[in-house]
Amino acid sequence: MSRPALFSPPIDEFTFLVEMWTADDARVERVLAGAQHIRMARAAYDAAADIYGDRRIRLRHGARVITSNCDE
Repeated sequence: MSRPALFSPPIDEFTFLVEMWTADDARVERVLAGAQHIRMARAAYDAAADIYGDRRIRLRHGARVITSNCDE
């Protein structure tokens, strides 16, 4: 029985991105997750905000910020 090949598209092909920003809010330090569907992206954002609660985390759709723990 053959196993399906693993595939991961380049991060810029995802519609939604969960990002960790630098402390000075100047740039993206790391992209934590990418998703094609808002519900999956929101779940990834919620998990990242819980894990990295002391860091700036944003869920973005292109240039639009959907939610951020920086705004609280």
